[in-house]
Amino acid sequence: MTDPLACISPDDLPGLAQAAWRHGARHCLACGGYHRVWGVLRAAGLNGGLASDEPALAPRIAAALDPGARVLVAGAADPALLDLVVRAAAGMPLAITVADLCRTPLEVIGQLPPYVGIVVKTLKIDLAELDHKARWDLILSHLMLAHVPPENRIEVLSRLRRSLAPGGRLVLVARTVRDEVKAGAAGDQAAWTARTLARLAAAGIPPPGAPSEFQALLERYAAHRTDRLWNLATPEAIADVLTAGGFEVEDVARISRANRAPDEADDKARYVFVVR
Repeated sequence: MTDPLACISPDDLPGLAQAAWRHGARHCLACGGYHRVWGVLRAAGLNGGLASDEPALAPRIAAALDPGARVLVAGAADPALLDLVVRAAAGMPLAITVADLCRTPLEVIGQLPPYVGIVVKTLKIDLAELDHKARWDLILSHLMLAHVPPENRIEVLSRLRRSLAPGGRLVLVARTVRDEVKAGAAGDQAAWTARTLARLAAAGIPPPGAPSEFQALLERYAAHRTDRLWNLATPEAIADVLTAGGFEVEDVARISRANRAPDEADDKARYVFVVR
């Protein structure tokens, strides 16, 4: 029998999905089972956005690092962001803390084998309560703000700004969403669930537990998709929110997507911001 607490490679997506499913049975409370579903979708290649974002993210992360840098990963669905920082560092020693409101991804990270020269810690916290002062040389945020209630976003950003060390940077990925896209998603929940189940079956990814339990969580995941499609339709609107949080925008770039022409319309375009 496989040891459920054995080390799991960050590249073992089915293994990470199983670990998240198991830990989530106990810890996925605030997220409503989000992390129990996320790993399964990623294992099937249905939410691989970070992979396509990496060419834009990795050089910006590397540019913000020096040996011994202190890094905060602000929100993490799984170990992918941690692993991206480690690879971008290219052997540079770092101290990385991964923070999330839900303990599930933090427990999964605890099952990774140690990284050479990297100190990894985890922190269960609501970022609206973060009270660090001048601590982090780099903060990485990937689509996290869309999970924050609109009324709390400026507070979260203000706290992240205060937690940056002098000369530190926040590297943030956010996406623009048009109103009609959000409206369409609200009426597509049942169809989205059916499509996703079919795509999981086609990919040969079985439910990690009882099929009925997984489908119920997938339906809950679908019901909250519109909550994660926020109301910022332009990169300028995102920049305004960052500015309101006390940041100064240094760099912003639209992230190219595979098989999409640069000038092709994109209902959910992603942008990477470097701010200080």
